[in-house]
Amino acid sequence: MTTPLLELEGTWEEIAAQIPDFAGQKLRVFVYPAEENRTTAPDTRPIAEVLAEIAATIPPAELAGLPSDFTDQLDHYIYGTPKR
Repeated sequence: MTTPLLELEGTWEEIAAQIPDFAGQKLRVFVYPAEENRTTAPDTRPIAEVLAEIAATIPPAELAGLPSDFTDQLDHYIYGTPKR
């Protein structure tokens, strides 16, 4: 019978407390950076705000070159489907 794969997550102290449970078993240890070591916080703004910020970086000449029915016929312009 094989031992099922087990994943442990926690601080070193939390995991070390469980080591006696694994006596005689082969272990593989991966060490990942702690979440609190992130250099930037996750972006939690609403998606509409993020998209508006991205859209603001598009040059006006590029926007003027888009077809007037671009949003209505998006599948046509992206995938080549017939216009509705």
